[in-house]
Amino acid sequence: MTRCSRCETPAERGDLRCAICALPVPRTGGPAPSQTRVQILRCNECNAAVAFDPSVQAPRCGFCSATMHVEQPDDPLETAQLRIPFGVDRSTAETALRGWLGQRGWFAPNTLRDEAVLESLVPLGWAAWIVNAEATVTWTADSDANSQRSAWAPHAGHVTMRFESICVPASRGLDHGECRQLVPHYDLARAVSIDPAPEHELLESFDAQRSAARAVVQRAIEATAKIRIEEHIPGRRFRNVHVACLLESQATDRVALPAWVMAYRYRGAPYRAIVHGQRPDVVFGSSPRDWRKILALVAGGVALLVAIAVIVMLLRR
Repeated sequence: MTRCSRCETPAERGDLRCAICALPVPRTGGPAPSQTRVQILRCNECNAAVAFDPSVQAPRCGFCSATMHVEQPDDPLETAQLRIPFGVDRSTAETALRGWLGQRGWFAPNTLRDEAVLESLVPLGWAAWIVNAEATVTWTADSDANSQRSAWAPHAGHVTMRFESICVPASRGLDHGECRQLVPHYDLARAVSIDPAPEHELLESFDAQRSAARAVVQRAIEATAKIRIEEHIPGRRFRNVHVACLLESQATDRVALPAWVMAYRYRGAPYRAIVHGQRPDVVFGSSPRDWRKILALVAGGVALLVAIAVIVMLLRR
């Protein structure tokens, strides 16, 4: 492993400069090895990307079941180094999904659970970065400490922070809202090597280049620091909190996180639901609404308002 000669930060494959101090990384062992230009399957609807294996017939997207097309990018895509194994099997996932369909509330169609047609139930390893870093965090804020005659007084300071196991979604198939619902329930200590590749599991490609990925990771570290810095601000109330992070060390792992993704149809319309790959009780997604019930509720509310108005008018006479 190549390390920076100035700050000893490990350099990842393909790095031209150190991620911490920006010192050029010398090449070792002759010319850089050529990068394999992988083929990926790109979804025509949700734009998700998965690695393409000609031996696996997978013409439909595992995220939304739409048709996919083959794409061969010029720049190499990042691939997962680790994966979290599935703790929920297919039968348990389908049972959880059916139970979720039957508990969609009063506004859902009464026949949703029985009439929903399951089109696909796919075990997917969606892409995420797991970041461990140490940084000096400088901060400024207004607080009520030492405010004297004013309501607020300016304060500033700096503190060294350690950031462990920050999960930064790198998925195109799952949106950030869906990722946020999944992330808190993963046991990251169960991560294992991606080799050998799991059978019958689709692994999502990291659909971002290195420079863009580091910008996303930096924003995630700063967002975490902004929350954690609050305990260092004097006073009981504060506002206008700003932070800046000077990285001293950073290690980033690319991990495939497990989730069961179901594409189903109800009376011809497509919907999607997701079951956590380790927790079958974590289920969410989209589902239809019974507009007859909604219209009946609205009509009932209007009728009630009209009745109240009529009663008020009669009492005033």
